[in-house]
Amino acid sequence: MQTTPSGIEVPKTPELLQDFERFKRMLHERTGLDLNQYKFDQTYRRIWTMAERAGFRRFTDYFRYLTEEEARLRSFIDRLAINVSELFRNPEQFELLAREILPALLRRSFSLRVWSAGCSYGAEAYSLAILLHELAPNRGHLILGTDIDQEVLTRARHGVFQESDLRSAPSPYRERYFRQFTENGRTLYEADPALQRYLRFERHNLLSDPYPQGFDLIACRNVIIYFSDDAKERVFREFYRALKPGGYLFLGNTERIFNYQQIGYENPYAFYYRKPESEVLRWQNAS
Repeated sequence: MQTTPSGIEVPKTPELLQDFERFKRMLHERTGLDLNQYKFDQTYRRIWTMAERAGFRRFTDYFRYLTEEEARLRSFIDRLAINVSELFRNPEQFELLAREILPALLRRSFSLRVWSAGCSYGAEAYSLAILLHELAPNRGHLILGTDIDQEVLTRARHGVFQESDLRSAPSPYRERYFRQFTENGRTLYEADPALQRYLRFERHNLLSDPYPQGFDLIACRNVIIYFSDDAKERVFREFYRALKPGGYLFLGNTERIFNYQQIGYENPYAFYYRKPESEVLRWQNAS
């Protein structure tokens, strides 16, 4: 018996473990979502908690309940995503991005293609938009924000944030790029349309969908920590292929690529992995 942080006891009998394996197979057949690519204990606890709150103590009974309505099943899949974020989370990493990495990329390219993978409700994507607008405004940059959760993508497109989302944002950026307003007694902040013109938000599953290509920078922070080791390996290799030579992968403060050299990355800064410029020569020689 395990206990979740909220105090809910999670049983792990042989019968329930077998039932959970059936649940995973049924979900994969119905939706294509492969839970085997997520960390087992975290996924088991999370789905058990969701099932029990809905009144079920068997995973397959919960599956039948979910599939009675397509909207109910879609909501379940969306809730599996972890949507915790804020603008300029870990400010020191964004300072390095603004001071060293983005200027170097802008010396190579007039406009940049950036991917915020697992973007949640867009806090990271808007942070990147602010930095690019500060460094090189009106150059037609593209920032693609993707997530598996449709609801948070809708929120991201609106560009409205709470006070807590902005607690790490530098004061000048808060004043320059966000309009404060009150709605239903809450203080909210709307992003400047100057930022939104760089942004595009789309649904994407890192574990199953084809990866877009040709990015100068990919930010994927505090997302892959929930994936299995095999899934992480595949994602890191796909990101490598999605980067332009000389491009950077930006990870969260709890994430590392231990075999980065084997994949092909350089590691010039903590939490930043670079695809070598030599890839250009390798491609030219191959052609």
